[in-house]
Amino acid sequence: MRINYKGNYSQLITAVEDANDVLNSEDFYQLISNYGDFNCSDFSSKDIAEIIKNSPLEIEVKIYKPRWRYSKVLGYFIKSKPNNVFLNSRKIYRNTDSITNTIIHEYVHAVDNNHNTSAIEFGHTCESLTNTAPYVIGNFAELLIDGNEVSDIPNLINNLVGLESMCLQKDTATDVFTIEEHRVK
Repeated sequence: MRINYKGNYSQLITAVEDANDVLNSEDFYQLISNYGDFNCSDFSSKDIAEIIKNSPLEIEVKIYKPRWRYSKVLGYFIKSKPNNVFLNSRKIYRNTDSITNTIIHEYVHAVDNNHNTSAIEFGHTCESLTNTAPYVIGNFAELLIDGNEVSDIPNLINNLVGLESMCLQKDTATDVFTIEEHRVK
């Protein structure tokens, strides 16, 4: 397993199991490989699929409680803790597939960091958040887990790319990336 969770929230246990299933799915890597160009990356989608597939990185999902109770942040990855992704404890009571999306999204950041710790090579640090690898790949995971036909997923993703429902916050002093609402549905 590449993603671990040591807690007792049953929904997170299921989401982590689903995330690991996705990471072991050839369909997942084929969807990424065939996608086309991602914004904010000079890597091809095929290269990104291979980097994720061949990554030896193992991470642990941890829960945090945000200071502001109305925070829309679903989760974050921080470079100083490269083997952890953090999920907002106030946002774990939602659809399990959506939680899997967030976990895979953050895993993509962790793999990107593990691949080259001196640069973000396929994140979302440019002006646009749409059509970036973490969001699209997270959405691939959610759509696969949700039971969509693999052949339908590219069209579903293309419909989502134009939506401005994603928001990134980056604290440049600490290299903390946080994501807000990015649900597929």
